[in-house]
Amino acid sequence: MNNMITLNIKETLIINTIMNMSYDTIYFKDINSRIILSSKAHAKLWGLDDPADAIGKTDFDFFPEEFARKALKIEQEIMATGVPVTDIIEELRREDGKKMWLSASKYPLYDTNGNIVGTWGTSKDITTLKETEEELKKVNAKLKAANLKLKALSSKDTLSGLYNKGHYFDVMKSSFEIYKRRRIKGQNNSFSLILFDIDNFKDVNDTYGHLMGDYMIRHISNIIRNSVRSSDTCCRYGGDEFAVLVYDTDLDDAIEIAEKIRKNIENSRANYMGIQVKVTASIGVSTFDESYDFIDMIDKADKRLYISKSRGKNKVSCLSAY
Repeated sequence: MNNMITLNIKETLIINTIMNMSYDTIYFKDINSRIILSSKAHAKLWGLDDPADAIGKTDFDFFPEEFARKALKIEQEIMATGVPVTDIIEELRREDGKKMWLSASKYPLYDTNGNIVGTWGTSKDITTLKETEEELKKVNAKLKAANLKLKALSSKDTLSGLYNKGHYFDVMKSSFEIYKRRRIKGQNNSFSLILFDIDNFKDVNDTYGHLMGDYMIRHISNIIRNSVRSSDTCCRYGGDEFAVLVYDTDLDDAIEIAEKIRKNIENSRANYMGIQVKVTASIGVSTFDESYDFIDMIDKADKRLYISKSRGKNKVSCLSAY
């Protein structure tokens, strides 16, 4: 008998301690989702000083209707199935406009005969955790943007502002594989490569100095960039050598584009520090359709560029022989 009294006292002490001291909310509800027992933390969540004032109340008396409706739906499912629902993340907008996050778990409440007579549950305030997660997301987004910017910068040629040699080869390889897969799927569109070399560039450097040479690189880069579509890829892959990948473009159309760029270069004047220099470029063109891999495609365009050089410069070549 004494042991039973001692046990009952301990159980009461434990229950009172949990219900009054726990920072996590604890509540018991009847079949209609009305509170039959509330912890101090749960009453505080409802804005009540005395847990007894929560008896008979429902979530609709204290929470926004949408929040209360979601909670009720879950409790009805638990009472219908007997299956608990744990680790529910609940977003609660308080009257002062502040957002609060709760991690909740709900369980069926049984009577001594094993019948479900309501629900009980607990919830933990995880607002600080969620806010930290949101801040981390923002930080990660900024880091991702910074990394993308660094990647973009690392793929750009600083003098011309065009993509550099490394990016040129990467894009050539990936583009060739993409169009090869498209061809397997029955798509007939192609892409082409236009290679440029500034005529007599060494003479310009030797005569006028490297500052004029640098200016000419920027001058040609701007003409190339402004002569093609924004979706095409413009690169500087050597000292005075440039490449343009023109997408969904066959050889004939690529030749027209190359001629347009050649004429734009020929009709321009490189004017630096009062010195005006006529500039031209020799060009070679190749296409995906005639190449067995991206290296072959580059090689064909390169050989055709030097055919243009050997024929007097300032020309576009698309044939591999005289």
